[in-house]
Amino acid sequence: MRAEREKEREEKEKVVAYLRSKLFPWNFIFESVDEDAIKHFITYAIQICEGKGIDKRTIPIDGVEIKELITKEVKEAVNDYLFDADDRDMVRMHGDFAGSYPFAFAQCLVHTILYRLGLEMQDVVDVKGISELLGRDIEEMRRSELFIRDLIAKNEKKAMKMFGKSILNRKVITAEGDSIGSVGNITFDIETGNVGGLIVNQQKEKGVGLKKGRISMNDVRLNIYSKNIVLKYSSYK
Repeated sequence: MRAEREKEREEKEKVVAYLRSKLFPWNFIFESVDEDAIKHFITYAIQICEGKGIDKRTIPIDGVEIKELITKEVKEAVNDYLFDADDRDMVRMHGDFAGSYPFAFAQCLVHTILYRLGLEMQDVVDVKGISELLGRDIEEMRRSELFIRDLIAKNEKKAMKMFGKSILNRKVITAEGDSIGSVGNITFDIETGNVGGLIVNQQKEKGVGLKKGRISMNDVRLNIYSKNIVLKYSSYK
């Protein structure tokens, strides 16, 4: 038990060090990761991108903006892990892969973002330069990218169907942790077909029954490190 706790502490320290590095987020994206962990997290990454409406119909293809998007998404994912690395639901959901989350999920997420935008890694960063800075074999990095993109292509339709089922009935909480209800339905943007918002079933303060409220996806911090849907704000009206 002591050895296990020591290993968990070292893993968290590594994640913090990588997060603070000048090479962030590329150090997470190009870290060596077990292929089975990638296979496990790829459908979750696709679901996150689907929920956030990340595709070339809604996001302009601009190198600087794409880098900013990648940095923001990886930082959010890593911070979710650091905030509650020992979350029991997370461990129950991902089993032996829970400890691989910061690196494996970050890689799945970034490659899914690029895939949905019609881009490759070389379109947004100097892969050769990064490989030299990280001391990684560039051919190995390219093989990893092809491996992940192949998984995305094979799992995209299945993952998108899973998204709707996985998000229904999930508890919705504010940034402070206050419960406001549960997800009763999903709305879609007519023009893009992307998920536009969530219909939340809220218990009435007085009397019996439910009232329904709508939450825009722009107000949601969608992640897979919590069984709950977390709002960006501390209050909800």
